[in-house]
Amino acid sequence: MKIIFKIVGILVIILVINFIASLLFVKKNDSKNVINKYIESSKDVKIQVNDEHFSGKFTHESYLKRILIFKGIYVNRQDDIVFDNFSHKYFKIMRFEKYGEKYSLPQTSLIKNKELYVKVDPLQINDPSFGTKENPILVFSYKGVNDNFIMDMDTDEKDENGVYKQTPISIAPTEEEYRYNVEKYLTYVMPKEEFKKRFK
Repeated sequence: MKIIFKIVGILVIILVINFIASLLFVKKNDSKNVINKYIESSKDVKIQVNDEHFSGKFTHESYLKRILIFKGIYVNRQDDIVFDNFSHKYFKIMRFEKYGEKYSLPQTSLIKNKELYVKVDPLQINDPSFGTKENPILVFSYKGVNDNFIMDMDTDEKDENGVYKQTPISIAPTEEEYRYNVEKYLTYVMPKEEFKKRFK
């Protein structure tokens, strides 16, 4: 019986330490009550992607989502910075985790020189400090003005030769992905001071 109490005690201590470590080291904003506000205030802007190549166009970053049993749990995002021929500003398409790696590479080739409707924060589009290569306007959702941006993606089903079958799929973010991207950005990526200034 004493052994059981010791095991339970150790587990409780580990969980408490994990909770405290997460509070100290995971930089999270309390975004659940402001996600809808951010999405509802966003506006569609028409841009034309200039297939301009420059250093730092593509970035792959990780952020600490939680700490579990003394091991940091990191997740990733994929960024693609594009230059707009209409406004002559830079925009950064951000895709998080499961959506990022799957779509970012085909996205690059499919949207080049195309016109897009991008959802952006009106505070950024109207702020002259945004839109530079160093501080691009953030995009979490887009759709083609004249294109659907379809790619062939492997399925879990194989044909008679053992080759995975493919199915056409749109790479433009769905409403579900858009909300997911906004949630992750507001919670883990937006600097705390900027979050407080914007929503508090």
